[in-house]
Amino acid sequence: MIEATAVHTPTAWHVTHWSEDPYSLGAYSTLAPAGTPLHRAMLGECLGGRFVLAGEACNTAAPAMAHGAWDDGLRAADLALDAGAQRVIVIGAGCAGLAAAGRLKAQGVDCIVLEARGRIGGRTHSVDLNGAKVDEGAAWLQFFDENALAEKAQDYVLVTIETDFSQPLAAARDGSVPDVDGAWAALLAGLDRRLSLASAVEHYMTGLDAGQARATRYAIEGHLLLEAGLPLPELSVCALDEEGVGHGDRMLPNGFGQLTQRLAQGLDIRLNSPVSRIDWAGDKVRVDDEQGDFCICTVPLPVLKTLAFNPPLPEVQQQAMAHLAMGRLEKVVLQFEHRWWPRSPSGYLRWYDTPASWGEWLDLTDALGTPTIVGLIAADAVERQYAGRTDEQIALAACEALRAWAEAVQSSR
Repeated sequence: MIEATAVHTPTAWHVTHWSEDPYSLGAYSTLAPAGTPLHRAMLGECLGGRFVLAGEACNTAAPAMAHGAWDDGLRAADLALDAGAQRVIVIGAGCAGLAAAGRLKAQGVDCIVLEARGRIGGRTHSVDLNGAKVDEGAAWLQFFDENALAEKAQDYVLVTIETDFSQPLAAARDGSVPDVDGAWAALLAGLDRRLSLASAVEHYMTGLDAGQARATRYAIEGHLLLEAGLPLPELSVCALDEEGVGHGDRMLPNGFGQLTQRLAQGLDIRLNSPVSRIDWAGDKVRVDDEQGDFCICTVPLPVLKTLAFNPPLPEVQQQAMAHLAMGRLEKVVLQFEHRWWPRSPSGYLRWYDTPASWGEWLDLTDALGTPTIVGLIAADAVERQYAGRTDEQIALAACEALRAWAEAVQSSR
C-alpha cells in the first residue's frame, strides 16, 4: 500500500490549456449530433476555384490526427496546383499548412505561410521539462504503417518507440477492472443508431445489470470520451466509428517538434501574423494585407468562426461547421526524482475513476531516462479538474489520481 505521505511531490510539471488557447480553442475536431463524415468532406470543398479550408477536420480517413492534417494539406495544395495558382497564401503553420506549403514550394509556386503564433507546429508542440522534450499536443505517429508523417520521420532517421495501447496496466477506483473491451463490443453491436447517441446509450443501459452497466460506463469513458473529447449529448452516433489509436502507433521520444522543424525548413513562414479577414470575392484572394491567386486556410474549427469572410462562407460550409465540434483534451506532465508507481510493461496505464478524471497515462521514464509520466483528461472531466485551480493545483490533483491508481493496482496483486 502506498501511503499518501510517501507520494513524491513532482519536481516539475507542465499543464496544457488547449481549450483556452485563442489559436486552437480545443484539441481536435469531432462529430457533433447528426454529424457524419460527409460533413468533413463538405467543409473541405474548394470555393470559387481559389479558396479552400483544410486540416484534420476535413479529413474523412484520419480525422483528429496529425497525419490526417498533413494529408489534407497535400489535398489542398493539389487543388491550388490544379487551379494554376502562381501565388498561394497558406494560413497556419501546423501540419496541414506545412504540408501544403512544402508541396507548393516543390512545384515552384510562390507561397507564404501566415502563422498567428510565435512558433510553428500548431497543435503539435514540444516543450522542455528539465532537459526532456515532452509533447503538449500530438505525441504519436498513429497507424504507423499508413502514416505519411511516419514515412517522413523515417526519412529523417528520427527515433521512434512503439506504444502497445492494447495492453494497459489498468485499475478502477471502485473495485476490479471488468471486461471493458467486451462491454465496448457489446455496446457497438446493441446500440440503436436511429436514436441520438445520448438517447441510444441511455436506452441500451436500461437493459443491463449493475455489473454490465459499470463495465459499459468504463468502456464509453475509455473508448469514446477520451478519444472524442466531448460528453455524449454533444456527440454524433457516427463518432463511434472514428478511430483514435491504431496499430503499431509510435511516439517520438525527442518530441514531435523535431519533425515539424524539419518539415518547415526552406518555407516562407511569417510568425506572429494572425489573420482577421479573408476576401475571396474577386479573381484574387486578399488575406488582410496579402494578396494571392489562391488561399488555403488551415485554422482549427472554432478559430475559423472568428474570422471575417467576404463573401460569407457558403451554406455547404456553414452546415458542415454546424455538424462538427472541437473536443476538449488536456495533458499534465509530471516529473519526479524516482518512479514510485508500478511499472506497466507497455508503458501505458488506464485509470477508471469515479467520476472520470485522468483516465489515460503514458509512462515516459524508460524513453526519456528520467521519471516522467503524462496524464490525459477529456470531455467534462476537464472542467471538473481544471475549474478554479492553478497549474500547480491541477498537477497535484493529477498526482493524487496517479497515487490512487497505484494503490488500486497494488491491492489487486
